[in-house]
Order: sequence, then structure tokens, then C-alpha cells
Amino acid sequence: MPDGRTGLPPVWLFLCAGLTILILWLALMPASSAPSGLGWDKLNHAGAIAAATGLAYLSLQSRKWAAAAAFLYGTSLGILIEILQATLTTSRAAEWGDVVADLIGAGCSWAAIMIYQRKTTPEQ
Repeated sequence: MPDGRTGLPPVWLFLCAGLTILILWLALMPASSAPSGLGWDKLNHAGAIAAATGLAYLSLQSRKWAAAAAFLYGTSLGILIEILQATLTTSRAAEWGDVVADLIGAGCSWAAIMIYQRKTTPEQ
């Protein structure tokens, strides 16, 4: 299904959806079965949410509100993960530290987006 601008499928949207599914699967699997990832739980959270935020931005980049929507998506995904871990799992627990790590990841991605936009937007 073309995106109307380039004639190509919306690859970034598919990648964002796929990464979101992977993040949710990893976050909800039993803690004993979960891979160690980056070696530190908070870094795993920040990295995953930063990547999801970046892909959300790339999915929406032609819209002027894309950066804000991507940040909202990343932070919402992080909060959703904690809610689901608290309600749907027995081997996981919701942690405020994880939410903070998610906010840091989304914030780092948002900051990178802002820098990118300043460098690529012509001055008026």
C-alpha cells in the first residue's frame, strides 16, 4: 500500500509497529526467560523507547507535529509497559525507575530529532 508521497510502502511505519510488538513481547515474557539485552534493565528501557520514538518520528516526519507525536508515543509506550507488567504478569513488577528510563530514552530521541530538524530546515 503506497504512502501517497513516494509510491513506496510506509516502511518506517511497519518497522515502528514491528519494534513495538517486539518490545511488548520482551516486556511481558517471564523475567527468567528474558534476554539480558544491553546488560542493565534501565538501559534496555531507555534504548528500546528511544528506538521506538525515533521510528515513530520517521513514520510521521512529513507532518510538522511529528516530533511531539513521536515523544508522546514513546512515553506512552513506556507507561503502558509498566501498567501491563503490573496487571498481566506474575514475574514482573511496575517500577518508577523504568518509567524514568523510558522518559530519558524518549527525551534523548526527541533531542536528536530537534537537532536534526534544525540542521535540515532552511532558515527563513
